[in-house]
Amino acid sequence: MLEFGFEIEWTRRVITQSQQPKWAKCLMIKILLQLCNVFFPKVHDSNMSELLEGFFKLGKNLLPLFLIIFLGSLGYHLIEHWDWFDSLYMTVITLTTIGYQETHTLSMNGKIFTIVLIFVGLGNFAYIIRNLSLEFLNPLFSGVLTESRMHKKIEKMKDHYIVCGLGRIGRDVIMHLIEGGKKVVIVDVVKPDLSDAVENVPFIIGDASNEDTLKRAGIDRAKGLVSSVKSEAENVFITLTARGIRPDLFIISRYEEDATQKKLMRAGASKTVNPYNIGSKKISQIILKPTISKILDLTHGEEGLNLSFEEINLGPQHPLIGKTIRESAIRDTFNVIIVAVEKNDGRIQSNPGANYVFAEKDQLVMIAEKDEMEKLQQQYAKN
Repeated sequence: MLEFGFEIEWTRRVITQSQQPKWAKCLMIKILLQLCNVFFPKVHDSNMSELLEGFFKLGKNLLPLFLIIFLGSLGYHLIEHWDWFDSLYMTVITLTTIGYQETHTLSMNGKIFTIVLIFVGLGNFAYIIRNLSLEFLNPLFSGVLTESRMHKKIEKMKDHYIVCGLGRIGRDVIMHLIEGGKKVVIVDVVKPDLSDAVENVPFIIGDASNEDTLKRAGIDRAKGLVSSVKSEAENVFITLTARGIRPDLFIISRYEEDATQKKLMRAGASKTVNPYNIGSKKISQIILKPTISKILDLTHGEEGLNLSFEEINLGPQHPLIGKTIRESAIRDTFNVIIVAVEKNDGRIQSNPGANYVFAEKDQLVMIAEKDEMEKLQQQYAKN
């Protein structure tokens, strides 16, 4: 049983107490830990098989390098009859292209051998060194490069949604938002294990209740935020922090206890959602009103029926403003049913009649076949 914990800790303390700049100390400690992970994985667990695996990995990478050096030394020893050290020296300066003066004058056969060694050995030597470097440096710096690319991508984003917490609920929310054509940024305390559906979504590793973390996620340019972490206390803090940064931001927060819902509303949540209540209501609807439940499922695309619920916002200068439903001919032209209208002040008018007059900032809720809905959206796309 071998333990390297003491030696690693001692080395770390020596680095920490040195007179090097702080960034240099951090880099040296990171390199030390990465060396341990690359060549001696989980050695602190005293697992002999894993220790041997680390030595095998190191030996597998170094063996071709030693073989090339040995063959070069052997060639000079046999051709030029040099001693082993001079042969080794000549091989090393040839492969590393240092270009020092030759130890002894080369014969014609020696010059030919050197040319062959340069063309054959130098390429293999460089390839081996590259593999060793990548195996060590790639895990060390790939995370830094990835994080840098993420930050640049987020800095260019606008009107996106920030999803805090990549649990079961958070993942489903992200997938639905992506399917709906929305831009998303993930915030979680650990690096998310992204599936194929969300692998290209930018993420920020950090505490979502921290202002700096939310600012790195682009909260100042975001359209909304979803707080779906498991801890109710964290959801309250995240909501409070986000509302403090953006008083106008649309915030949806998850809760489980009724007392938490009140706290979330006081903290500034625009909407609160209890996933357990939604699930229980869904089950009850299936039992009590199976047909209505089935139709609602169809409108969400769960059964594959060509039916859709959609919303249209009547912005300034929209051609429908000032017209009645009868005059707009929406029902006749697109076979669309207007289920409800949300007024600018938040009032909901359900099943508006044919004489209802559309007003600016009305939010129309409609149901129709997907093809007809697409035609309607294309008709008013510029508005």
